[in-house]
Amino acid sequence: MAYPFGPSQKRDSSVDAVLQCKHKDTSLAQALHDTSMQSQYDAACKRLLSEKIVLAWILKECVPEYREETIDDIMNKYIEGTPEVSSVPVQGSRIQGGNTEDTDLHEGTIRYDIFFRALLPKGKGRLLLLINVEAQNKENPQYPLVSRMVYHLARQTSSQHGVEFINDHYGDLQKVYSIWICMNAPKRRANSMNVYEMTEKQVAGHVKLKKPDYDLMTGIVLWLGDPASKEYKGIFKMLHTLLSNKVEEPKKRQVLEEEYDIQMSEKMEKEVSAMCNLSQGILEQGIQQGFQQGEEKGLKRGMHRGRQEQRIKDERQNIKRMKKLLAAGIDKATIANVFDCSVAELEALSKNKNR
Repeated sequence: MAYPFGPSQKRDSSVDAVLQCKHKDTSLAQALHDTSMQSQYDAACKRLLSEKIVLAWILKECVPEYREETIDDIMNKYIEGTPEVSSVPVQGSRIQGGNTEDTDLHEGTIRYDIFFRALLPKGKGRLLLLINVEAQNKENPQYPLVSRMVYHLARQTSSQHGVEFINDHYGDLQKVYSIWICMNAPKRRANSMNVYEMTEKQVAGHVKLKKPDYDLMTGIVLWLGDPASKEYKGIFKMLHTLLSNKVEEPKKRQVLEEEYDIQMSEKMEKEVSAMCNLSQGILEQGIQQGFQQGEEKGLKRGMHRGRQEQRIKDERQNIKRMKKLLAAGIDKATIANVFDCSVAELEALSKNKNR
């Protein structure tokens, strides 16, 4: 769970300021760009999402072709083989067999987070679906997320040539889905789902073609978060519970087992435990809020006397947040690095419970 810290401040001799920790750009940059920690966190998310029962819930709630099917049937009858995860790259220029890399001489290498094939229920369209699931930890990357999703859909479609169909047999082209899960969405977007698909628009005349002939690419974006919202239910609650650092491990187990009948396997327990122990998501959220709070307070208070009172309040809040991180089992060295204080000070803080 996220425990944001206050703005950068200087230490003074007041009692509450003894453990006052100031932010340094270098330490924050190091925390933000800790590739080892981030890669572990991302890999754990992807492995959890690649569990067949999790994918079955995603298909049932997001893909119309499976809406009337049971979770058990989707998991055991329709999802083919073992979904491939980008942490286990498979070389090749085609997507047959679930390769997570789509290699092209001119376009470079694309790595799909999760890629799998799913048979369609009888009477629901063509033979199968080719499905890509992406876990997005940052709400605003350096490009429009939906544009990248369209690119994935195009590559999933074009890569079928020579695999699902040959020559000009375009009638054998299979439908593709790209499903994007944004884990740290702002409140204005939390618990939302958008669908992007190809539709027919009759501009002149009344010609109407068969939908399965052109309805071959669908993109879906889910934004998770905000448990206080009335929309926090169904697939949003399930995925948020599974992936969020704000939900403790025992609560994850309870919600998943009791509300979604997801029995935690040994493998899932291991991944959930790993995610709960990784602090990268916590630090990123805290750092971002710390920057925002510091800028807002600086603009409002300037150099007047009220700033001193707010600084003392922030110092106390910092202490509370450090204590919560300590209680959550976060490594002391990690906390000390972000808050720019010593491990000895943290140890003294953990002993003094009345502060």
